[in-house]
Amino acid sequence: MVEDTGAPTASAAAAGPRKRSKGWRIFRLVLIGVVVSAGLLLAFPPLGLIKDQIAKSAGDAIGRTVTIGEMDYRLNPFLTLEFKDVRVSNPPGMAERDLFRTDTARATVEFFPLLKGRVRLDSLALINPLLSLEEAADGRRNWVVTSPGTAPGVAPQAATATVAEFRPPSVTTVENGHVTYASAAASSQHAASRINGTVLLDPATGGATAKGNLDAGGETVTFDAALGDYDAPLTGGSSSLKGSLEARLLKATLDGDAAFASDAEFIGGLAASTPSLIDFVRWVGTDTAPGGEPLKTSLEGHVVATTGDIAFTDTDVMVNTTASRFNGTLYFAGERPKVAGDIASEHIDIDRILGTTRRTSFMPLEPETTFEPLVAPGWEQLLADLKALEAGPQAAPQAAPSAVAAPAWSEQPFNLKAIRAVDLDVTIRAMQVSYGQLDLKHGKVKADIADGVLDAKIEELAVGAGNAVGTLNLDARAEPPKAAVNLTLNNVAAEPIAIELTGNPLLSGTSNVEISATAAGQNQSQLTATLDGKARFQMGQGALRGFNVRRMIFEWWKSWTFDLSQRTSFERLDAQYDIRRGIMQSRPGLSMGGPEVEINSTGSVNVPARSLNQEIRVKAIPPPTALPIPVRISGSWASPSIGIDWWGLFSAAPDLGGPQALQPAPEPPPAEVEVAIRRVLALNLPSDQLSPQARDMLRSLLPRNDDPTEESP
Repeated sequence: MVEDTGAPTASAAAAGPRKRSKGWRIFRLVLIGVVVSAGLLLAFPPLGLIKDQIAKSAGDAIGRTVTIGEMDYRLNPFLTLEFKDVRVSNPPGMAERDLFRTDTARATVEFFPLLKGRVRLDSLALINPLLSLEEAADGRRNWVVTSPGTAPGVAPQAATATVAEFRPPSVTTVENGHVTYASAAASSQHAASRINGTVLLDPATGGATAKGNLDAGGETVTFDAALGDYDAPLTGGSSSLKGSLEARLLKATLDGDAAFASDAEFIGGLAASTPSLIDFVRWVGTDTAPGGEPLKTSLEGHVVATTGDIAFTDTDVMVNTTASRFNGTLYFAGERPKVAGDIASEHIDIDRILGTTRRTSFMPLEPETTFEPLVAPGWEQLLADLKALEAGPQAAPQAAPSAVAAPAWSEQPFNLKAIRAVDLDVTIRAMQVSYGQLDLKHGKVKADIADGVLDAKIEELAVGAGNAVGTLNLDARAEPPKAAVNLTLNNVAAEPIAIELTGNPLLSGTSNVEISATAAGQNQSQLTATLDGKARFQMGQGALRGFNVRRMIFEWWKSWTFDLSQRTSFERLDAQYDIRRGIMQSRPGLSMGGPEVEINSTGSVNVPARSLNQEIRVKAIPPPTALPIPVRISGSWASPSIGIDWWGLFSAAPDLGGPQALQPAPEPPPAEVEVAIRRVLALNLPSDQLSPQARDMLRSLLPRNDDPTEESP
């Protein structure tokens, strides 16, 4: 029995493994089928569930509401998702509108993390996206993402875990994007369109780079930026930032650190340049006049920039070839931009800033503008005045028309929009200032602009051996704009000032000038017509250049031209004028005395018409017994007519004399002058038209052998 019992047992043991192997194969097939089925369910759930999961993960990560419209996908082997009408809301408490939206978002997602509910983007393409950045009046910014853990009902740990599940894509491309920026705090708006670029993230370093181009204000701008921490802009953190911008009107580079919290700022170096400052400020939105000198400008220095202001420290500024250093702040948060601080320069070249071509100091002093006074010979002027006397009192000589018409003042309206668009509070210092022939040094000007009103004060300015102080006020808000100027020059060289005012070195010597005037107008023509104020000009020892007045009155029968080699010395000169509606009236008049002649002048200068009408008395010294000779200057101030005032002598009081008393003409009068003298002497003119002294003067001009028969009345 024992033997029988053992045989079946051995046989059963041999057959047992074959039965278990078959069962295991069946179980394994069933298990694989279950796993595959479960995997297929997880891998390909309804699209709505995938879309909602992505929207929820993204929304939880940034603490905003994210919505997605239509969705499509393909597997190759990454899961490529395409979304239509993607929107990201503003943060709670701000206006109920979208921070971000895009027509199409195409994302490449890692497949296996998605099975676990984790969104791992490999790449993201945005087509026609719009990013609407807003800054509220209280300083809140809709692009700053706070930790979702701070939201009610969400634990910080859970929030941190959720953020970890949503990693930004390694590559993001933007096609035809748009960005708008509106600040209620700064009352400003800006926009950029047609943005095309690529953002690359480096998971190993946590950095990001962005390159591309955009359109702003009608100009194409290329950009290249590198951020040390790509999470910083969304989390409100800090990061290193390097970047460059290049456009037709701007080239700029920056290198420093950026903070993206609610008080976002950039600290570091900034270098920027523009080929035209005027065109640049118009491009960024300031309403200024186009054209004019381009003012090539550059700056380089250390800045602290926020969305409300930029503080500059030891920033080198170059305008054309004029270098300065600026320490101050550019503010954006007010009603208008404001510049405040100090500008210091070793040398400010106003000519180069304004683009004016001036002669250099080694060139001879030559007139820069046409100045052609018409000095009539004595006989010619006498004939004209005799004919007027014959014609009657109504033909009294008037201001002579200029042979060359004076150009009219410009009717081009002033563009003062820049004054109304920006505020200013700066002090400008310069060791040397170049402006034409003026020797200007140690200048200090305090300039303020507030709400369209400019107040500028010259606190210090050396003019050669003298000095200047003054103020300028300009109210651009008024209709028409109003201006007021007060200027005092003490002990300054008159010659360079005369050159700047007239284009000619008419005077040499030391002068004192006082000007106080107001005007209103939209252009030069209106300003000159409304000019009111006072002006005074005083000089000690000096000279009038261009004429030898003594020789002119002693050789009165000759014709004279303006000649800078001729001069009239004087020991004092004093001129005072009252200005009313553009007419400068001598009060009491011009007085000049010296070793050669004494000159007194009264009359007017018509600034709107650019004309003058002056009655002058010239007395030769010696002889001291000679009576003053009347001279009349009239016509355009560029080409005035100058001649002996015979008409004034015809009815003058006995305190005036004719030039023949100083020096008789070496030749008899021309025949037509002699005939005119005889005709006038033959007329029965009353003494108020032809005084006895005037008759005697006319007789003295006739040839010596002449024996007129007419008797004096």
